[in-house]
Amino acid sequence: MPIEFSRLSFVYNPKSPFQSSALNDISLLLPEKQFIAIVGRTGSGKSTLIQQINALLSPTSGYVQIGDFINHPEKKPKRPKGLNDEEKAAFKKEERRIYQKHKSKDIKALRKRVGLVFQFPEYQLFEETVEKDVAFGPKNFGVKKEDAIRSAHEALLRVGLDESFFQRSPFELSGGEKRKVAIAGILATSPEILIVDEPTAGLDPAAAKETMELFTKIRDAGTTVILVTHDMDLVATYAQMVVVMENGRVEKTCAPSELFGQDLTQYSLQNPRIFDFALRLKQKGLTIDTEGIRSVNDLAEAIIRSKQNG
Repeated sequence: MPIEFSRLSFVYNPKSPFQSSALNDISLLLPEKQFIAIVGRTGSGKSTLIQQINALLSPTSGYVQIGDFINHPEKKPKRPKGLNDEEKAAFKKEERRIYQKHKSKDIKALRKRVGLVFQFPEYQLFEETVEKDVAFGPKNFGVKKEDAIRSAHEALLRVGLDESFFQRSPFELSGGEKRKVAIAGILATSPEILIVDEPTAGLDPAAAKETMELFTKIRDAGTTVILVTHDMDLVATYAQMVVVMENGRVEKTCAPSELFGQDLTQYSLQNPRIFDFALRLKQKGLTIDTEGIRSVNDLAEAIIRSKQNG
């Protein structure tokens, strides 16, 4: 299920003294079943963009299409002046296509297909047991209690929490375990798209690695994973595609390897540490191919090849 943004803009507090433009004329296609990273400085529009995907926010103008669902402005746009007859007909045709469905009737189905894990999702845990907390999502979408519990168990096992966790209070768990419970709560609804906002924030390195490898397995099973992050090391290791945002616009869309090595300070970003180290080796005279270096193993193999060819 691809995601297509078409000339989408969003303004907070329109027609007020606090009006602020967050997204500006974004056209973007996110392919399905990929691991996609959205990066950029704080305030660049990343979080606002992802909230358009599951209709937590509606565009001020333009639209985003997710499968057969279109998130569009509440009010139909005015027809531009000066159009000829052919342009008027094309405008009406596009307007009918975008507004052919009532969004309010489809929004629940959309949110079942698009799961959004906010930063520090463990703060949203509220039930007395882990099982009940994870089963809440499916039950909210109309699944029978028995089936919801079954889905909860499957999701918990999927994130690495066995039967011993089912009846425990989520508030007695470690930070990493709470994060897993929150993620399981989203997975229990079987989303086709999983959006995660800074998922490793506050986690120790081991828990962060375990969390990211979980998302990779989820992608490998056919789910689109969209990662919002400042951590370029995560982008280097896991992402297949990266979207760079700045001032509410998409500045660049490319493979991670095409981004690294450029001056990223203009976006308040840094090259991944492993790539930066490889560049320093190259500057010191080591003939090394930095293309495709995403991990310590990649770097080690590149050094070995350089020595063999030297």
